Amino acid sequence: MKKSIFILGCAAMLCGCHAGHEHERDDKHENHEEHAGEIIVSEAQAEEMGIAVEEIRSGEMRSCIKASGQLVAASTDEQTIVAKTAGILSFTGGGLTEGAAVRAGQVIATVSAKDLQDGDPTEKARAEYEAAKAEYERAQKLVEERIISQREFEARRLRYETARAAAGVLQNAPTGGTAVTVPVSGFIKSRLAAQGDYVAVGQPVAVVTQSRRVQLRADVPAHFAARLHEITGANFRLAGSGETLRLEDFGGRLLSYGRSVTDGTPYVPVTFELDNRGSLTPGAFAEIWLLAAPRQNVISLPAAALTDEQGQKFVYVQIEHDAYVKRAVTTGETDGTRIEICSGLKPGERVAVKGAIQIKLAAAGSAIPEHGHSH
Repeated sequence: MKKSIFILGCAAMLCGCHAGHEHERDDKHENHEEHAGEIIVSEAQAEEMGIAVEEIRSGEMRSCIKASGQLVAASTDEQTIVAKTAGILSFTGGGLTEGAAVRAGQVIATVSAKDLQDGDPTEKARAEYEAAKAEYERAQKLVEERIISQREFEARRLRYETARAAAGVLQNAPTGGTAVTVPVSGFIKSRLAAQGDYVAVGQPVAVVTQSRRVQLRADVPAHFAARLHEITGANFRLAGSGETLRLEDFGGRLLSYGRSVTDGTPYVPVTFELDNRGSLTPGAFAEIWLLAAPRQNVISLPAAALTDEQGQKFVYVQIEHDAYVKRAVTTGETDGTRIEICSGLKPGERVAVKGAIQIKLAAAGSAIPEHGHSH
């Protein structure tokens, strides 16, 4: 009887042991599944790699229309420099380069007709002024003595004033020509005539810009025309730059939007004006995100939070202070700074918004293990 009880007790112990080992294996398997794919980055490593984390919250995001465009100089900041007399153009200093700084009243060129068949208009203007001045001074005495009529006196005075105005352009002229001067301080935007060219009276010689304000012109596909009245702002990124700029940071405002397509193109123009704080170059091309009506309860992330693998977007979710997992997401609209997340994330989760590329590289390397994190 005792022998039977002993055998049963041993059997029970063996069964219990076996069950315990099975349970232990199940726990280990479950633990492995829970932590599969973890990327372990210590707090010190995260700081060194510049990793920053943001908690997911739904909020407001503006509807956007993507367009391309260009920065152009504001028309109010440009002045055209013209020749005041006809003749041969000669730039001072041997030339004038685009982008050169100039000041108001500066002489940038001279126009001389000394060797032309019709003679030098400069000398003609001086001679006319001297003759008109002498005649006017003589007429002042004659009208006092009532030798000539008041009407005749006024005619001589008008001739004198006209000749004086014509000769006025010569006051700052270097020897041998009529001065071409700059009307406002700024920078040479373009040179419209070359050294040695013959120029007529009023012919453009150069354009000077003050570059205080610039315009951002967006070319919007025509099928968005019905939504243009919703536009109130814009974000833009200049070609060759990775930085997205906000119109509001440059004191920008919407000037106008077109009601019809531009001739020869399928685009409708939208124009903004903004301050040029030294970093905006007229003529530069840009990507533009036109900002329209706001949408509520949108989950969005900074563009730097997403990585791309064969067209699929991924983010890195922080599951503990030193552990991340890669997760696929689907995206929606972007305003150039943030991207809408349509699926894959929920409020309350924490996502790496800076350093995502570093986490991706760490996961691909062997320096930081993906498994082996203990709790």
